[in-house]
This record gives sequence, C-alpha cells and structure tokens, in this order.
Amino acid sequence: MNRILFFLLVPALLLAVAACSAKKAPEQSAVQGNKVISTLQDMSRAYEKKDLSAFMGQVASSYKDRQALVTSLESIYAKYEMVRFTIQYTKMLITVEYKAMTKASFNWDSEWQTAGGSVQKNSGRSTFVFDPRETRLVSIDGKNPFIPQMTETPGKQ
Repeated sequence: MNRILFFLLVPALLLAVAACSAKKAPEQSAVQGNKVISTLQDMSRAYEKKDLSAFMGQVASSYKDRQALVTSLESIYAKYEMVRFTIQYTKMLITVEYKAMTKASFNWDSEWQTAGGSVQKNSGRSTFVFDPRETRLVSIDGKNPFIPQMTETPGKQ
C-alpha cells in the first residue's frame, strides 16, 4: 500500500513543481496596467518637482485644452511654493479594454502651499483616460487634481 501511494504521489509532486516553475509571460492587460501606474507615478513626480516639460510629456497631444492646461500649470507653479499630489493606489481600478482606451479610476489628494504659508487642499476621485498605444493621458473625467479648485466654506459667501 505504501509503494502504491509513493508511486502516485511522486509523479503528482513532479507535475506540480513543473507547472509552478514554468515562466509565463504576463498578460497584455497586466503590462498595460503597469504602464498606467508608471505614467501616473511619472506625472506625480514631475508635478511635485514643478517640471512642466516632463509633466506634459505624459499628456497626449490630443488632450482637449492642452494649452489651457499648460497655462494653468505655469500659473500654479508661479503662485505656489510647494505642490503635492498623492494617489491612493490601494483604491485604484484600472480598466483595460481590447482596442479601446485604458482607464484608471482612483482617489487622490492635492495640496498647494504659498511662500506665506497659506495652504489649500483638495481631494476627490477621478478617472484618467490613457491612449493604450503610448500610455499618455488623453482626458480626465471628474475634477482635475492638478488644478486648485475653490472650495466653499459653509456659512461664507
């Protein structure tokens, strides 16, 4: 009985080891998802360093109102001493569709501080749409996290 069990378990164990050790190439959707995360990290670093050319290098030439975005960022970089942009990667959903745009929905926090110490904070959830061929930002659905938006304080008008 022990020999039969031995002859059954050894081949099963060898098959399991062989199956687990085979290297598989990642699926195309996994590769695309990693490219999106990398692009978001590059955008975040460039934004915080106030590197406009590196930031716009991650934005597709087909981005609607591209010049308005450039003008807004130049104004922000001139007005604020420090800018911060944080993505909550644990709350991110990346949708990769066959022959369609790739979308990343995530929560974010932004903070802008003037030289005088005045701080403005904003947060929200946005969906960034990326061109799947070059993984560049095509559009933003929801609030643009890179541009401070006036928030109303209750009781003040």
